[in-house]
Amino acid sequence: MVSPQHLIFAIPLLILLISTTSHLRLFDVEGRKLLAETPHNSEVKEEKAMWRAQIGSRPPRCERQCSTCSRCEAIQVPTNARVKNSAAARDEGHSNYKPMSWKCKCGNLIFNP
Repeated sequence: MVSPQHLIFAIPLLILLISTTSHLRLFDVEGRKLLAETPHNSEVKEEKAMWRAQIGSRPPRCERQCSTCSRCEAIQVPTNARVKNSAAARDEGHSNYKPMSWKCKCGNLIFNP
């Protein structure tokens, strides 16, 4: 019969043994190998990074848009939606979508960036 004192030492020893063998390559599965870094891959990565930077709407730099005011700030204003066909015109009353665009505000004046 196994005494409780032996179990106190045997169980942590068993856990330690299992955890150390998992660091070995016994249970390791080899996945798909990554492609080596080539000039073409780096160009594609740079192109994707530039594309991601352009996605979305960011405020413009409104510095020195007008010479008369000292502080220009970027604001969002609703744009005038153009209706191209009559089907879109009929549905206009049910939509709360209002496209916004960025403008530069200097005092009481609003400029295109």
